[in-house]
Amino acid sequence: MKVIKVLNNSLVLTEDNDGKEAIVMGKGIGFSSRVGDMIPREKVEKLFMVQENLPGAEYLNAFAAMPEEVFQMTALVMQMAQQGLSNPLRPQIFFTLTDHLMFAVERSRKGIMLQNRVLFEVQRFWPAEFTLAQQVVTRLNSQFRLELPPEEAGNIAFHLVNGQSEHSDTSQTLLAMRMLKDIFNIIQYHAYITIDTGSLNYSRFLIHMQFFIQRMFAGQLNHSQGNTLLPQIIQQHPRMHRCALAINDYVKKMLEVGMTDDELLWLIVHLVRIAEQPDVSSS
Repeated sequence: MKVIKVLNNSLVLTEDNDGKEAIVMGKGIGFSSRVGDMIPREKVEKLFMVQENLPGAEYLNAFAAMPEEVFQMTALVMQMAQQGLSNPLRPQIFFTLTDHLMFAVERSRKGIMLQNRVLFEVQRFWPAEFTLAQQVVTRLNSQFRLELPPEEAGNIAFHLVNGQSEHSDTSQTLLAMRMLKDIFNIIQYHAYITIDTGSLNYSRFLIHMQFFIQRMFAGQLNHSQGNTLLPQIIQQHPRMHRCALAINDYVKKMLEVGMTDDELLWLIVHLVRIAEQPDVSSS
């Protein structure tokens, strides 16, 4: 990897033989590097591939002016996410997350507090990301002597959610959040149940719906060669079937695509679970 630009003592922008750019992190790696130098692999602690649209010259200049502690914090967060989240973070989130953390530090020092209007939804639908983000806020407050409010965890969690999908973007994440909220309202209205958000079945259902919505976005629906179990489940649980059909109508309206029989079957199974009717076997 050849050095293109030295950002600071621990970060350099590099280019490989295929012309792909990456930011390389290593202790003192920038101090001993010059433009055109080759970086030995053994000196590289972290490597973050650069998206095609990031970073431009202005972005790189902003990076060069950031304290090294912010980069170290981002690397720590990504390591914590790797250990604590079910899906790996895209390496490119290093740039957007670093930028956000620096912005949060600057806002706090200037006494600017931004309201998070989707805090409850993030906390409700992505509890693992929110818990991790709370730990990050605690570390930021301690290391930089700040008083970031608890709401900042919602902003950081949003980045963690958005950074777990190769095809995800902010608008898609917001739409997914809106759809989850609407689907839960549909369930409580049509199935006449109050969802216990502390139950294991709720957690399983939430994960199922998150992946279901992701499959809808990507057009990757589950199909099978005929489903013989669906008629039996419909007969046993007509109320949950009607609820599932209402959810299907909503999904068609939002994404212009309907559920397959497989998707419908598993939706009914999970609806039965969260209604605490134990007569449907686990998947």
